[in-house]
Amino acid sequence: MSSTEAEPGAVNLARLAVPMLPRIGVPLPGVLVCTTLFRRLWEKLKTIWKLAKSERASPREIGWAVAIGAFAGCTPAVGVHGPLAIGLATLFKKNRLFAWLGSRVSNIFFLPFITIAEVQVSHRIRTGEWVTLDREQVMEQAGSLFLDWCLGTIPVGAAISTVLGVASWALAVRRDRRRTAKEAESTAAEPAAIAALSSPAALGTEDDGAAPESAPTSARSA
Repeated sequence: MSSTEAEPGAVNLARLAVPMLPRIGVPLPGVLVCTTLFRRLWEKLKTIWKLAKSERASPREIGWAVAIGAFAGCTPAVGVHGPLAIGLATLFKKNRLFAWLGSRVSNIFFLPFITIAEVQVSHRIRTGEWVTLDREQVMEQAGSLFLDWCLGTIPVGAAISTVLGVASWALAVRRDRRRTAKEAESTAAEPAAIAALSSPAALGTEDDGAAPESAPTSARSA
C-alpha cells in the first residue's frame, strides 16, 4: 500500500481540520465597509490639508498668521487658544492653519513660563516691583494677578508673536527659494534630456543610413 492511500478505518484529520480554520484572505463585509470609509475620510483630510496649506500661503501671509496665532496663545483664554486663533485669522483674512499652529505655543510646557512672565512684566510696569509668587500670595491677590496676566499679554505676547512670526517668514522664504531652485533645475534638465533622446545615436539612424550606401558599392565591384 502506498503512503498516499489511507486505510479503510483511518480518520482523515486534514478534512476535519479544514472547517475549523478561519478563512484567511476573504474579507468580511464589515471590514470592506470600514476600509472604504477610512479611505474616503483619508482622501478628504488630505484635500483639506492641501487647501489649508495653500490658503494665503505666501511667506508674508504665513508670518502674519503665525504671529496672530502666537499672540492668541499668550492670552488668558486657556482651553480656547486654537478657536481664538482661527477666529482672529478669519477676521484678518490670514491663513487659519498656520494661525492655529502658532497658537500651539500655549502648550503644557511653555504656558506656565509665559504666564509667569506676563504677570511679572505687568506687575513691574504697574508697581515698579516684581511680584512674589507663592501659594499664599497667589490666593490673596488672585484678582490683581489675573489683571497682571491680562495686561502682560500685550508686551509679552507681542514679543513672542514677533519672534515666531519673523522666524516663520524666514522659513517660508527659504522654502520658496528651494522650491524655485528645484523647478529651475528640472526645467533646465528637460531640454537636455529631450535632445539626448532625439539624437541620432539614441535613435540608431547612423546604422540605418550606412546600410544603403554599402549596396551600390558592392554592385559596382561585381
